[in-house]
Amino acid sequence: MKNICYLLLALAAITCLSSCKKELHKYEGKPTIYFNETARPLAYSSEVLKDSTLISFSLTKEAIVDSLVHMVIATMGNATDNDRPYKIVPNASSTAIEGKHYEIINKDFSIKKNQLRDTIWLRFMRTSDMKDQNFLLSFDLLENESFSVDMQYKVTNQTTGQRLNFINYRWFINDIIKKPTRWLDFYLGTFSRKKLNLMVEVLNVDPQYMDTNISIAETLAYGKFMQRYLNEQKAAGNLILDEDGQPMSMGSAAQ
Repeated sequence: MKNICYLLLALAAITCLSSCKKELHKYEGKPTIYFNETARPLAYSSEVLKDSTLISFSLTKEAIVDSLVHMVIATMGNATDNDRPYKIVPNASSTAIEGKHYEIINKDFSIKKNQLRDTIWLRFMRTSDMKDQNFLLSFDLLENESFSVDMQYKVTNQTTGQRLNFINYRWFINDIIKKPTRWLDFYLGTFSRKKLNLMVEVLNVDPQYMDTNISIAETLAYGKFMQRYLNEQKAAGNLILDEDGQPMSMGSAAQ
């Protein structure tokens, strides 16, 4: 009886091992391709990955006429000893015009041999129509002979159904002026593009600095300096008008 039990246990073990062996099979499909920014490792624990980027020229110095950016394309699987082309195309929803609003610097879309990523460089051009309109440049990754697009999206909010898209990436481009976050009317007066541009010219200040880092003491100093400048220009016969046609002035605390 004891021997029979041992025999049955041995047969069960062999059957189990055979079954497990059959279940372990090597994946033979095409590797998956995706936008790296949407599925890369987090830089810090609270970081939120995204499938779109806003490019705004509104708080850049007037001399800046373009912006060079990049997209990283990544793939799952092992590197190979040959270049593998991938397919990327503008989505039909795009409103940005190639040659006018943007250009693609490199046109060789392939994962190079011994690599798992490729970088596409884009240049966005600052145009006058961006002052009144947002433009969209949307890219789709498509399946081809080298790569699949099986990893398409992840639901990030079950309530709203919001998704993080792995195979579509969007660029929003504009030059629509926005009031810097740290602009205080009490010191700088009513905000306007013309006033901001004059401050950039006279003070040589970066609008981005005024949006994120400027202190209250600096804001007051800027307001007083600019009001003195406006007064001097008026005394010299050069009355500077704001966008509303009225004499430009700084805030009440800077008078």
